[in-house]
Amino acid sequence: MAHLDIKIKLANTLATILLLGSEGFSFSWWFLKHSYDFEPRDFIIILVGVLHLLLIGFTVYQYLPSAPKDVYEAIGFWYLLVAALNSGVALLWAFHLDILAFVGLLWQLATVIFIYHRLRDYPPRNNVDHTFLNAPFSIYTSYSVFVVLWQIFQFNEKAQSSQIVHVFIILVIGFVALHLVDYSHRKDWIYASTTAWILLGAAVFLHDAPHTFALIVVGILVSAVARALIPGWLERFNRRFSRWTDRLGERTPLLSGR
Repeated sequence: MAHLDIKIKLANTLATILLLGSEGFSFSWWFLKHSYDFEPRDFIIILVGVLHLLLIGFTVYQYLPSAPKDVYEAIGFWYLLVAALNSGVALLWAFHLDILAFVGLLWQLATVIFIYHRLRDYPPRNNVDHTFLNAPFSIYTSYSVFVVLWQIFQFNEKAQSSQIVHVFIILVIGFVALHLVDYSHRKDWIYASTTAWILLGAAVFLHDAPHTFALIVVGILVSAVARALIPGWLERFNRRFSRWTDRLGERTPLLSGR
């Protein structure tokens, strides 16, 4: 397989460093003030931690001979743009330039969606591709959609605590995730699982109608993920069982002749 352009490798490496640095900067105040109680943001911290590990894997994978050159070339320098936008947004939030930060957040979301859309044409060849190429951007897209939709309503104090707004956000991100796992050819169970994890965090700490809706949507998404995964698991089990019985059948005459 042809080698990937060194410029793309360096751009992806720089992008991952920028993302880790900017996310660390964004969450540093939270870590310093964190109590011993488990809070809703802990669900996001765990999710972002998993995302960072996968993006580090994405960066390391490109240096291996087995890395698919065409997929990395399709992503190109867009990943670096995402990282640059993420760093800019973090700085703008730090300086309380909220409107500019939100505009940058919208550009970041658009860029992540663009990468996610491009990967549609490059289905994973194996589990390694799925883990380090497709999964990170499925998680990133789901997370970004939630953050942008949630942030829209943070500019109004009444909307921040409105149960109608909370239910609306839950239904919108739940519908998108259900479409991608149940009705899209991608069967993106990673995206749906990410959204379910976010909504589980919401369900634990919300009350009344938002709590109920969040639990219902989580249940729907979990069942959709199961529908997407179980047939494949059964098919692989049947193939292995068939190979095992075939080998047993080949050995049976030898055993019976003794």
